[in-house]
Amino acid sequence: MGLVYSQDLRERVLQDCDNGMSSEDVARKYSVAIATVYSWRKLRRETGSIAPKKYKPGPKLKLAPYEKEVRQAVADHPDVTLVELAEILSQYVSVSDSTVCDFLKHLKITWKKNASCRRTTPQRCC
Repeated sequence: MGLVYSQDLRERVLQDCDNGMSSEDVARKYSVAIATVYSWRKLRRETGSIAPKKYKPGPKLKLAPYEKEVRQAVADHPDVTLVELAEILSQYVSVSDSTVCDFLKHLKITWKKNASCRRTTPQRCC
């Protein structure tokens, strides 16, 4: 998530714009990007507010409710491939090998990789 500028700064920037200062000059004066000034002006024009937008997290991880099962499957089968791990987890939830890979990265779990997998499809191997 990017830097959230203070409400006070937003008000001062827009006050100077309202007082006739150009957007470029205001951006230089307050050391913000010109796009930021344009964005704040547009936000105020469209919504009447200059408050920062609320943070919206991305989608929840599909395997999050099954973390315990994933950890157990990796512990029980340390040399398993992602495809095989997805098959093992299919008794709980249907997932692709890339979903399994993303979740393992999220959990910071690594294991010995299959050398042939690295040569043939590096984007699908963790």
